[in-house]
Amino acid sequence: MSVEPVRTEPVSAGPAASPIRHIESASSSEPTEHYARMRSECPIHHVADHDPPFYVVSRFDDVLDTLKHPGLWSNADGPGVFYQEAGVLGTADDPDHARQRRLLRSSFVPTAIDRLAPAVSAIADDLLDAFVPLGEGDFVDAFAIPFPALAIAELLGVHGDDRTEFRRWSELAVAALSGGDVDSYRHAKAAIEDHVESGVTERNAALGGDGPVDPAVIGDAISDDVLSVLTVGLRNGDIDHREMRHLGYQLLVAGHETTTSLLGLMLYRLIERPAVMATLRADRSLIPNAIEEALRFDSPVHGLFRTNSAEVAVHGTTIPERSKLQVTFAAANRDPEHFPDPDEFRIDRDRREIGHHVAFGWGVHHCIGAPLARLEARLAFDKVLTRMADIELAGEPERNDSFVLHGLSTLPIRWTPTGAT
Repeated sequence: MSVEPVRTEPVSAGPAASPIRHIESASSSEPTEHYARMRSECPIHHVADHDPPFYVVSRFDDVLDTLKHPGLWSNADGPGVFYQEAGVLGTADDPDHARQRRLLRSSFVPTAIDRLAPAVSAIADDLLDAFVPLGEGDFVDAFAIPFPALAIAELLGVHGDDRTEFRRWSELAVAALSGGDVDSYRHAKAAIEDHVESGVTERNAALGGDGPVDPAVIGDAISDDVLSVLTVGLRNGDIDHREMRHLGYQLLVAGHETTTSLLGLMLYRLIERPAVMATLRADRSLIPNAIEEALRFDSPVHGLFRTNSAEVAVHGTTIPERSKLQVTFAAANRDPEHFPDPDEFRIDRDRREIGHHVAFGWGVHHCIGAPLARLEARLAFDKVLTRMADIELAGEPERNDSFVLHGLSTLPIRWTPTGAT
């Protein structure tokens, strides 16, 4: 089987060009030039010296073409560079993926996320109450990391005393996406899943009996959270025991790290551009547009992996069956063929233009948690701009070391507390 994307001409870098070092360059603080070179010179790139080896696509059209063909480019071997067992949502294909997503849909539709807004807003206020009076500190450590972790824990229904452990386990699991310590990943995954199962067991005991139940019990006999949805789904045969455990795990991990990256990088870009920050202070209605531009400009996920179910030709290169392919959302979102002046951070872009970014993926595997991430970012920046004036760098930010995820591990800043709340 051979499927050719839109552009099929092989492109050569020429004999004098230096070799493309994807892992090293994508892990740098500013991989923009690297991605521009890949789009121009090597639209299908083979990373042969990695274990396992993998391919990379970087043009918007090629990224979208891959995402449009989930039957050919499967998620069942996992979204990371290593091969993992088939799972749920991002590690599953239809029809299992569609069934699992249907179960969770009611918890992630915008109306459900809006109902969560008061609790998420209170979490942000609690963190800023401790952080803002200091006048100087690390925004990532004090706010960008704990805020989304606490928000997703609120949505799941995780007890407050357990949320610190959830954060640590999540960080270990995320590190494995780019080939980190797989044993640590397995330990963290098992620990999170055990905790998810414990919460489901509690809710199941509250329901009593062991037969099917009416989903209307959610919010009545048991709490209105995702662990309750999983409990009812398990009782009614919509998911099995393994899926119940894995769904809780994947939602926590996916809902934490990427939003941390969005918050840290967006604030950094605003500090670099005081005029843009001043515009947002004057008109908070522009915050949603700024969030979409931040997602496009600094995609929190460089690119996830797919595995082909059959041999396929891309730009004249034959990719053997069951090869790993990195679909680089970050490179696609800077493609000048689709975004004018792609390396300019502009909050005045038409929403129809930046609405086409693929920071959350595209198609059947579009991130189910996107509405929650947008809510968290909107609340966070409205509060930060209200409570913190004269925000500036207090040191050099540090970039995380990953060619899969793009974010800051530290963002030292100083500011003047406004006294407003």
